[in-house]
Amino acid sequence: MDWSNEMKEMFEKVMSMTPETFRESIKPMWKEAAEKTATLRNSGFISKDDLISSLFEITPQAFQPTVVKDLETLGIDTDRYIKISEARKAYTRTWDELSGAFLPGVYHFTIYLTDRCNQNCLHCAAAVMDKRPELPTETWIDIIENLEQSLRKQNRRGCYIWFGGEPTIRKDLKDLIKYCGDKGYYQAVATNGILFNEELAKLCADVKMSHVFISYDSTDPKRAAKIRGYPKAKEAAEKAIEMASKYGLFIIGNATAQKENFDELETLKNYFDSKGVIPYFRPLIKQRSADKNWEEIGLNMDEYRQFYDFKYKHVIEAIRKGEGSTLNKFYTWDMVPFMECPINDKERAAIEWGTGCQACRSISGIDINGDVFPCDYPSELTLGNVLEQGFDEIMETEMFKAIRDRKIKGKCATCHHLELCGGGCRVHAENETGDFLAPFPFCWHKNTHKHENQEN
Repeated sequence: MDWSNEMKEMFEKVMSMTPETFRESIKPMWKEAAEKTATLRNSGFISKDDLISSLFEITPQAFQPTVVKDLETLGIDTDRYIKISEARKAYTRTWDELSGAFLPGVYHFTIYLTDRCNQNCLHCAAAVMDKRPELPTETWIDIIENLEQSLRKQNRRGCYIWFGGEPTIRKDLKDLIKYCGDKGYYQAVATNGILFNEELAKLCADVKMSHVFISYDSTDPKRAAKIRGYPKAKEAAEKAIEMASKYGLFIIGNATAQKENFDELETLKNYFDSKGVIPYFRPLIKQRSADKNWEEIGLNMDEYRQFYDFKYKHVIEAIRKGEGSTLNKFYTWDMVPFMECPINDKERAAIEWGTGCQACRSISGIDINGDVFPCDYPSELTLGNVLEQGFDEIMETEMFKAIRDRKIKGKCATCHHLELCGGGCRVHAENETGDFLAPFPFCWHKNTHKHENQEN
């Protein structure tokens, strides 16, 4: 965890005001609490909010008036940081509603088990890949242990999302699921539903699988067939949703917004809501098959903005009604780009975990050959290979940290939205510019104004 000189100085200044008899016991406790707070928002550095709010988290109620008095001599708005601490506690608890895998600090890996698929989607990265050799079961187990044990050194955990291609094509998928189940590791599966049968659904329930992603891009059978290159795509997904529901699995409906279904976003949301499925809308990313078919399916800048407005509306309206929850956090994930300013700290605490680019913060991908992608989307940039390196070693590389800490170039570098936006989608920027840290090319924002409507 990185500490700026400013934060180090503030830490030491406050510690010098602490009674000497308590100083040695409080110092490591506060340091750990500040770093945990930063981890909970998937940051690699300590902010002032992290530092001061965490102090109130570890201070017993009886001693808080003394701490308030000391901090006020330093010109610190203590009331604000007490409220931040309370808001973070309230919204962090909501992650327990459905699955521990969504506690902040859990790192999600998309595991590319295979290039093979039984559909042929217009937008899918796997569709243009040669069918590369697949790693055996034992090697994937070694990789999972590499990732998990690397994270455990940081008091974090992994969540392993079986992906492809179509992961259910692999005959050993059940063995991998059983292994992670026996170890108590968080895991999920992302499927188009064709092979998601009752046996697999029961196994997922038996091992207490965290969640199941089911791809569902249209409520219209003809549209779904066109998008997915499979005549019964809609029916297959709906059957999988019913099967997963039967076994009480936490289901996420994964819809990729593109020209073919762009007028259907509200309809899709209503369908997911009616089935008790958490909606997870992702914008089309211009890469591989999507790049090849961009003229037919790609979104323009205005459509990206409409997509963003659709997601933000459902998140913030719910939060302002007091309904901030895990469901709302799924709406914030993949807000690309994210150009709203929360009007108060309560709103910020409710949304800060999942907004903007999460590459090297809470998500990465492991390719079929062990290469590490910064994001869950495949990219030209790879950060290392987990067949040859520990993931903890990869996390210490200069590029990993630059992506994690959002060292984005160009207009993003000075934008007042960077902290939450993260510079938009990095894979999309890479595809357009060849540079993973280039500014997001589909950003409509003009960095020429200040926001006056924010409260403390």
